Amino acid sequence: MDVTKRDNAVVLTITGSVSISNAESLQGKLEQLAAEHIPVIVLDLKGMDFICSVGLGAIIVGHLKCRHHAGQIRLARPAASVRELLETTCLTKLFDIYDTVEEALAGE
Repeated sequence: MDVTKRDNAVVLTITGSVSISNAESLQGKLEQLAAEHIPVIVLDLKGMDFICSVGLGAIIVGHLKCRHHAGQIRLARPAASVRELLETTCLTKLFDIYDTVEEALAGE
């Protein structure tokens, strides 16, 4: 995971797989950013090739923590397989998905 601060937002770039072994790390990072009251957290998923159910749960927990201060998590550039999983699990109804990080930052 790579964290980049952009104005009043943070871009969290995730590469490789998110599995049981590292989902806790992702959840911890999202909870930390939520505790800092970051208004917008963009997850750049371009380099992520797999996410397990525990990883999806970590993103949902981060989302719930962000909502405590009216923050949001936005997803950008998921690979086709990851997008399909998000659609299958109906998480596309919970999260906005953007084609670029810039669109996600702008909320367009």
